[in-house]
Amino acid sequence: MAPGPDLALMTRLVLDGPQRAAAAAAFGMIAAGAAQALLGALGLAAFLAARPELFTAFRWTGAAALLVWACLALRAALRPAPHGGPGPMPATGDDAARAEPSGSRSPTGRAFIQGLLCTGSNPKVGMFLMAFLPQFVPPGVDPATGVVVLAACYLSLGLIWLLIWMRLVHRLARRMHSARVVRLTHALTAAVFGTFAVRLALGG
Repeated sequence: MAPGPDLALMTRLVLDGPQRAAAAAAFGMIAAGAAQALLGALGLAAFLAARPELFTAFRWTGAAALLVWACLALRAALRPAPHGGPGPMPATGDDAARAEPSGSRSPTGRAFIQGLLCTGSNPKVGMFLMAFLPQFVPPGVDPATGVVVLAACYLSLGLIWLLIWMRLVHRLARRMHSARVVRLTHALTAAVFGTFAVRLALGG
């Protein structure tokens, strides 16, 4: 729930397209978190911890994905405004949905995959869940059952927070009448992606 790549991706999607795309990305992030928790419960987290070379490869893959998104956000920030002027603010939410041609390809599937990769490419998510949740399993409760229930609660809260963030950014974006502000937001998003890519690559 802390500021990071997931919130940066959500912000970019809200600014660039309809809200349903950002919502699809949020569900992709939660699906990735659930998959990592399941794989961690099955022993993958311990396996990666015991095989540093595999963990490093996984970590570098995640860093590469974040770096690609940083480049995309930076390209959006550097894109010149139409006709050389400040231009109108990009349509967001329902405005963008109404502006889509009827035959255009839905962006929700692509956004879901982006969310899935954004969270799924970070192996530390599963390891965090496996290290954090077991300590809260009540005595006398089957550990596997307890972890599954706690993971479901944690991921549900995460989804609620992502959807709240989506609405907050959407409301703020509707009040942004300057293309310069939107470009600055893209630049900040690129900085977040780039920072986390470097940290992940270096193992921080």
